[in-house]
Amino acid sequence: MMRSILENPKLNRKTSLEGTIKDGVITPQWRRRLTKFYRSIIPSHVTSEQQIWLYTTQDILDFSERLKDLDYDLSTIDYVLIVDPVTDIYDIIEFFSQLRNKLPDHAKVVYSNFNCLWAPLFELAASLGFSRQRGIGNFYFDSDLDCFLEMSGWEHVKKIRRFMLPREIPILSSIFDNFLVRLPVLRNLSLNSIFIARKSAEGSPRDYSTTVLVPCKNEENNIEAVIRRMPSFGQSVEILFINDKSTDSTEEKILYFQQRFPDKNVVLVQGLGKGKGEAVREGMKFATGDICMILDADLTVIPEDLPQFYEAMRRRRADFIHGTRLVYPGEAGAMRFANIVGNWGFSILFTYVLDERTTDTLCGTKVYWRRDWPLFEEMKANLKHSDVWGDYNLIFGASRYGLKMAQLPVRYFERLEGTTKMTKRIRNGLIMLRVVWQALWSVKFIS
Repeated sequence: MMRSILENPKLNRKTSLEGTIKDGVITPQWRRRLTKFYRSIIPSHVTSEQQIWLYTTQDILDFSERLKDLDYDLSTIDYVLIVDPVTDIYDIIEFFSQLRNKLPDHAKVVYSNFNCLWAPLFELAASLGFSRQRGIGNFYFDSDLDCFLEMSGWEHVKKIRRFMLPREIPILSSIFDNFLVRLPVLRNLSLNSIFIARKSAEGSPRDYSTTVLVPCKNEENNIEAVIRRMPSFGQSVEILFINDKSTDSTEEKILYFQQRFPDKNVVLVQGLGKGKGEAVREGMKFATGDICMILDADLTVIPEDLPQFYEAMRRRRADFIHGTRLVYPGEAGAMRFANIVGNWGFSILFTYVLDERTTDTLCGTKVYWRRDWPLFEEMKANLKHSDVWGDYNLIFGASRYGLKMAQLPVRYFERLEGTTKMTKRIRNGLIMLRVVWQALWSVKFIS
């Protein structure tokens, strides 16, 4: 095709792209498999109106054209899901840059990329009419995509190796696509990688309101310290105590200091007496802050450290942050040796399940956006309600649904008042193993 030196050659990209794409025999089956998997990682509370699906190259082209319209509104969209390869996008940086300008900050993009290792096989299959025919140079390394997204203001929060077989085959698909592809070394043989991306942090962050949830049972001597020592940060701080059927004067102390410190915005909620996990769930029904933080009433993790979590959240360095007590040296006597060994063991298991380094699984301090709470409720059901503490629902829920996770090291101090609720260590350890087993199939071997 002849073109003028005075023309921008990118202006003809639509025609040139359409001419290079031709479906193969198994292409529709591949799209259906990929679509089914995408749906499995979208939270059920996200409505169809909050999703944009780009199934084919033509869908991508049409959507790219709409993005150029200054009045095209995507402010209510939570997910953009690209089923056909992201390589069909002619200018990936331009595409994601336009998306960044139109999507809300919490929105995510889900897309896939074929494994360059199998490029000769894909080309052979295309020439035989089994897979799509495409133009030369339509394969990118995953590191190339990291660069594309970084340059357009996005970042990958999760990469999933999913398929080893190009079509579904009874029994074999379960073995190869649900199990073998998740194992070390073998996962490098996957046909493709599925990415979940979110906007990276930029610009001047604004302030948010915060709710600090403090589940407490028989913590009468710690209530005043929690309230008095709670720092001020952000727009406002709500201190929400969940009294979990205490038999001492915990409730009376909360009401007394609520009156004594009217500037502290203290709220009392009655728990169900079913443990920390259910207490936090009850508290979330009344939480009003944009950002929610869980703080154990024993003050082994101190409230003075919470502004560090807040700053990391408001600057969008993560969507979900859990404290880790095993980076800094802890105060002598703060954690028993058996607990340290148990935490190390579960950290190894979590690192495998989550595919990212995890150093502490049971630090009580967890921080997340209130809008994301439905994700954790859904994870509770996926784990068959096996997590009585609630910590694992949060960590595994954040991983499954593509929240950017981070650890924030905290100093760990000895409990000075009251007694620990973490007794029966062997029994609790077995319960934790059961939760991890459920998560193995709900997070790592998700199908």
